[in-house]
Amino acid sequence: MHPLQNSQQLHRMQRIIGEIAFQLERRILASIFEDSVRLYGITVFTTPHKITEVATDHQSGQLDTAKQSELTKKYKDIMEKLNNCGYDRDIHPAFSEYTVNTYGIIKEYPPPDSSDLQGLLNPENLKKVAKLTVPAGDLKDVLILLTCLSKLSEEDGKPVFVW
Repeated sequence: MHPLQNSQQLHRMQRIIGEIAFQLERRILASIFEDSVRLYGITVFTTPHKITEVATDHQSGQLDTAKQSELTKKYKDIMEKLNNCGYDRDIHPAFSEYTVNTYGIIKEYPPPDSSDLQGLLNPENLKKVAKLTVPAGDLKDVLILLTCLSKLSEEDGKPVFVW
């Protein structure tokens, strides 16, 4: 029996777990592809391929090696930073995708200045949600994703979840 009181509460908490993975993905991609307003269809898992695609002129087919180098450097820099938080680029991009697909994301955000919203923006509260919600086999990796998201949030001065 799960320690949570009802299935609706469990479902809400699961979506928070998916949102952690989703928000981390968006933060990573936004730091690499700063010029791109739309990140639709790009994942951290596909970033190396997407770098080449973005650096290629679509009319001439010519690869802009300077742009490719710039984007690759951004990718390597953020991966190194996240690696210091336990992130493994051979594991966590696919794990993030799995987490979003398994748990979903938050569909309705709490009202501004509500206690529910404040709870979602507090990494310690999110850690408690993870410990109550995530199976033991996945908990370590979810906590790594949360640590990385918190680190990026501290660095850019934005809330943990940016909507």
